[in-house]
Parts: sequence; C-alpha cells; structure tokens
Amino acid sequence: MNPVIQQQSRVDVIAAAKSLIPALRERAKETEEIRQIPEATIKELKELSLFKMLRPKRYGGLETTMREYSEAVVEISKGCGSTGWIVALCAIRELMVAESFGEETHEEIFGENEDDVLFAGVYEPRKCIAKKVEGGYMIEEGFWMFCSGSLHATWGYFGMPIVDDEGKMIDQVLMTLPFSEMEIMDDWHVMGLKGTGSNSVKMNNVFIPERRCTSFVKALDGDFESAHLRDIPLYNTALFPALILSLGLPGLGLLKAAYEFYEQTLPNRRAAHMGVEFIKDAASTHTAMADVALKIETAEMFFYKVADALDASAAAKEYMPRHERVKTLADIGYANQLLKEAMDILLSASGSGFVYNGHPMQRILLDFLTLHTHRSLSPTITKENFGRVLAGLESNAIRY
Repeated sequence: MNPVIQQQSRVDVIAAAKSLIPALRERAKETEEIRQIPEATIKELKELSLFKMLRPKRYGGLETTMREYSEAVVEISKGCGSTGWIVALCAIRELMVAESFGEETHEEIFGENEDDVLFAGVYEPRKCIAKKVEGGYMIEEGFWMFCSGSLHATWGYFGMPIVDDEGKMIDQVLMTLPFSEMEIMDDWHVMGLKGTGSNSVKMNNVFIPERRCTSFVKALDGDFESAHLRDIPLYNTALFPALILSLGLPGLGLLKAAYEFYEQTLPNRRAAHMGVEFIKDAASTHTAMADVALKIETAEMFFYKVADALDASAAAKEYMPRHERVKTLADIGYANQLLKEAMDILLSASGSGFVYNGHPMQRILLDFLTLHTHRSLSPTITKENFGRVLAGLESNAIRY
C-alpha cells in the first residue's frame, strides 16, 4: 500500500482521473478491438488506487465519499466509456463487499495480497440451482450474465436466490468467492462498451462457506454484517441507490466528451442550406448547443444530488429511508433521460460524419446507448415507481 496515495484529498483523486484522459482516448480503439481494458490502463488505474476509492483504509483503500467517487468516474468516462464503466462497477463492489460481509471474510479476501484484489459480479442470476449443505451452500449450477470486469477480477460478488420446497424465493443471498472457482464465457460481442469484458460466468458444483454468504434483503435495509466498520460513515451508505448511481455516472462523462468534441470541431465546419457560411453562425446551432449544455448540466445536478444525499445520510449514520431511496432512483433515471435527449440533439446538429467507423462520436454514441438501455436506469420504470409513492401507493420495485 502506498501511504501517499492513501492520504489523497478529494481534489487529488479527481486530478488523478483527469490525468488519464489523454491516454484513455489514445487507447480507445485498442480497447474496442481486444474487448477488454488494456493492461497498461489497468496498471495505471491500480497505481492511482482508483479501483480502491471506496475500499476501507484498513485494507489499503482510500475510503472516499460517494461524491468523490462520482466525480472521478465521470472524468475517466470522458476518456473512455468502457474504462469508466469498469472503474465505476469494480469500485462500487468495494463498497458492497465492505458493507455486506463480516471481518472474517474481509480478512480472507484481502489478507496479504490486498493490492491484487479486484471485484466483479452480478447480483441477479439467469439460472442458479443451490442447496444448503453443512457449513454453507453448494451451487450445483449457476449462470450470471453481464459480469463487467470479469477478465480482470480476482474476487466475485454474486446473488443467489434461496427457494423453499415449492420453489418460492424466500431470500436472496449475496456471496463472494475467488474468480478461479468459476468459468468465464467468451460471449461479450456487442455494439457498445465493447471493452468492458462483461462476459457471462458460470459455476458448477462450487461450495460457498457460510461466512461468505449474507442476506441481500437485510443488506438493502442497512442490516449489514460489517460490525467492525459501523463507525466509518461511508459504510452506512444505502447500498442499492449507490449501485444504480454507479451505472449512470459513465453516461454523464460520455455526454461531456461528446459535447467537447462538438465544440472543438465546430469553428471550421462549413454550412450547407443554412443561410450562413459556417455552422457556428446559424441560430439553430446556438439553440441546439444551449439545449445540450443545459440538459447535461441538469443531469449532472441530479447525479451529484444523489451522491450528496447518500453521503449526508451516511455521515449522520442514518440509513436512507425507503421512500428516499425510491426518489434517488427516479433522480438517476431522469438524469439518464436528459442525457439521451442531449445526445439526440447533438447527433442532429452534427451531420452524418459520425457514421464512419472509427469516428469518435460513433464510439461515444454506441457506448452511451448500451449504457442507457440498462433496465435499472430506465426513466420509465424509475419515474413510475416514484409516482406511485407520490400517489400514496407502494413502489413496484422489490429491491431498492
């Protein structure tokens, strides 16, 4: 552990993320072609402790706030959407593991090799046949899709439904295990976020000891097993809103990058059929740029409002109430909607040059569309559930 890095201030963490932007942009094409984050980038991210922003200091982490983490993820995503996504998700797993499990499990995970630990995981399986056995659970057959960071991870964090004799789910267990105990599929062949290595993983006849299992239902309500971390504000953070926030933040970085690219290329672009010589002189351009800038700024306000609310509740050691958690998800979904609207306007104002393979705007568009369609970020679903609460009804979201 580097004691200098461990004491980084908020500005230092964000500056570290910003410093990577030029190299991330240079490697963007390589990242897509190899369908994973280049080792040079992984090395730099580790050296700057950016994967460990939310890890406890006692295990070599920075123990930052959610706001610090959020701003750093946005900066990295301005350089590369896939890298921003990986940092966002691998780092948020640090928070989830820190909160969900007890000291014995943490000591087992971090042990003497804390610098090598990197998490990836998926809490909702497509298939999982598990049985309670002496000392833990036996996963006879399990299959989880979209495991971002699978090609770099050393430890996994997965959901496992527990059913009764009639097949009814009575709990959902979170489990952690070494990645060496599962098989990574080579099935991440997609249009966007190509470098995230979000492959499916499967397990067959894998034993998970009891100490590495915890109730997801209890964790969602702040009933964490990490008694040894309860005095640290960060580890009182509401788990599910923090997870969903991590999914949305890279989109903000992508739109900032798209707008920056549009601004840089605008001065010399000639107009056609617009009554002016240059596009920058057209009134329609001015309106479009204002709309895009305001939508991005508003989305940023919503994202950072959520991060600040999570930090405020955690600092007061008060787990965020359920109705507030529903509201934060609506804030995130609405921010996602605003970013999509901003992207649509930018594309309309950009002309058709982005259709050429290798064009920076095409990569940003495809990365954003892949992120935007994530079910947990759905503006429709998140706003509907918040609206139900406003109407005095229960949210349809079971897990939040």
